[in-house]
Amino acid sequence: MTQSASLHPFDVLLEIDKRNHEAVASTAQSAQSAVGAGRLAVRVGSWNLMLPMEFVAEIVPVPRITRVPGVKSWLLGIANLRGTILSVVDLPQFLGGGISQLTPNSRLVVVRSGEWEYGLLVQDVIGMRHSSRLAAAPPGTSVDPGLNPYVIEGFESDNQFWWVFEVNHLLNEPQFLDAIA
Repeated sequence: MTQSASLHPFDVLLEIDKRNHEAVASTAQSAQSAVGAGRLAVRVGSWNLMLPMEFVAEIVPVPRITRVPGVKSWLLGIANLRGTILSVVDLPQFLGGGISQLTPNSRLVVVRSGEWEYGLLVQDVIGMRHSSRLAAAPPGTSVDPGLNPYVIEGFESDNQFWWVFEVNHLLNEPQFLDAIA
């Protein structure tokens, strides 16, 4: 950058600052687009689901769960995750897909809604899936009734259907928030 006689050094600094802010904003927007396109692929009961990453806080092995009396059976209890108490939900059971069997592949997907975090029990974490590499599910592909209220779209990949699961809808669902038996 050549400095002109009419340019004051402070003006040069303001111009550099402006360019830096534009570059940071552009990079942040690109990163947000890339993250938004990625979804966490999990197996929940017999379903292949994709969870938007914006709601996923972390994925952990299933910790020790303490049963809470007087709650619905799909609320397995609470767990202490590094000092944070999580409600642990058997997601397949909540969705009407049967009681989960813990396996070595079972994990808790910790999802966040505002200040609250919940642990969703899943049978397996497959990895990341990106929408641009998946074909839309063929017309007439049906969603199981328990899963239907939470599915926003479906994709096909390697002869399997992957349903995009609206985590935010689940976390704001009155039935989900009312776990008292």
